[in-house]
Amino acid sequence: MAKSCNEVRKDFLGRKVVITVVRKDRPHDEAAPQKKPKTTPPEKCYFCPGNEHLTPPEIGRIEKGGKWEVRCFPNKFPAFCQESRKAYGRHEVIVETPDHQKTLSELSVENLFDYLSMVKRRMAAAEQDPKIEYVCVFKNEGKEAGASLEHSHTQLVGMPFVPEYVKKFQKKMAKLEKLKANMGKMIYAENGGFFALCPKTSRFHFESWISSKEKAASISELDDDRLRALASVLKQALVATDAATNYAPYNIVYMNAPKGEKEFPFHIQILPRIGIWAGFELGTEVIMTSEIPEESAKVLCEKAKLAK
Repeated sequence: MAKSCNEVRKDFLGRKVVITVVRKDRPHDEAAPQKKPKTTPPEKCYFCPGNEHLTPPEIGRIEKGGKWEVRCFPNKFPAFCQESRKAYGRHEVIVETPDHQKTLSELSVENLFDYLSMVKRRMAAAEQDPKIEYVCVFKNEGKEAGASLEHSHTQLVGMPFVPEYVKKFQKKMAKLEKLKANMGKMIYAENGGFFALCPKTSRFHFESWISSKEKAASISELDDDRLRALASVLKQALVATDAATNYAPYNIVYMNAPKGEKEFPFHIQILPRIGIWAGFELGTEVIMTSEIPEESAKVLCEKAKLAK
């Protein structure tokens, strides 16, 4: 694609993206993103070992060597809770590591496997509640991505309804599966069970999706072997993303099936927050991006080798 050539792309959900590489040359007042040191002292961190009394009572943990490696507890400031009549549900926090300084990409594959095991376990618990229809799992990394605390953590929200966005994925599942079958050149990391790719209509710079090679509707369906394969590709994708973006803030979204549904394209979206959606995006719901996904895939392919 020539640098002066723009292109409008439309994805399977009907969303439009304008790829406009020439906008990379615009002047900027701010410098490129850099890895920001964590400034909260561990002794004052709510999620660090020794401060467990600062969180609500623990509802789950995974231990190694007599110490916790992953722990889960109710969110102290929930969006949904079982005591609410108008916003019934649950809102939990999963702390992925006791190490205050580490990001998710710096954890071992085994640590990531334990983390994913906790996600699976807590999803299963939430889905036992007859009033909960959908469980949303997400991670905000960095203040610009919505994280209020520095220590790396994930959130789980069980809600009494299925979001329209999720319903759209269900309706367009056949189109998505057909699309994935033709996106070999966009894949930058894979193993026997999963692969990571840059969507052709990426809304964010270096956006990645991790998808299963075998049918899977939810992370709750994965046995230990598949969960470990997912942990391996997740490690490669996160290392590549942090290397390519210099540890830019990002969101991770787990796209799982609504409770009880078996036909759904389970996948994980990694969404770096480098560009800011401005007036054009908010006024049109069309996203401008200066990154070509095909080129992003090539960069991430090289960076993913750092994880091996």
